[in-house]
Amino acid sequence: MLFRSGGVFSAWRPDAEGVLRLDPSGVVKGWADERAARHLRVLPDTDSCLSAGGDLTCHVADPASAPWGIGVEDPADPRRLLARIPVRSGAVATSGATHRGAHVVDARTGRTPQLLASVTVVAASLTDADIDATTAFALDGDAVTWLGLRPCVALVVWRDGRTETVTGRPY
Repeated sequence: MLFRSGGVFSAWRPDAEGVLRLDPSGVVKGWADERAARHLRVLPDTDSCLSAGGDLTCHVADPASAPWGIGVEDPADPRRLLARIPVRSGAVATSGATHRGAHVVDARTGRTPQLLASVTVVAASLTDADIDATTAFALDGDAVTWLGLRPCVALVVWRDGRTETVTGRPY
């Protein structure tokens, strides 16, 4: 995680005394969802979409079937959708401050994002999508450039309401 994010995302957090302690909360939800979804994928002729707190792992068994349509909420008004993403086989994760406040920080600086409202990432793996969404959100103004190097597709929502779609390397 440290290598791929340049230190922006870290599962190690300082406690009150400044001692680094393992805090897997930034990645364990996506990892657990992905592990559970493996059991669904082996079921013949079964589509699945497993959600853990809004992060999703999707699979369509029949190539002729329609993809799952995953809604991306507007961080300024969570009752409104900004986009609907078709997913046949892959994962979707969003990072932002709408539901949990300013909980994402750049692990190198301790700063919270000021320019971004949310980042949604579509990737092959939910663990990757989750880490990439959190890292990109923490990177704030540098998110779009960094995501362009990752194997994903992303929707970046700026605090001023602008949106950008980023197509990185194929996943």
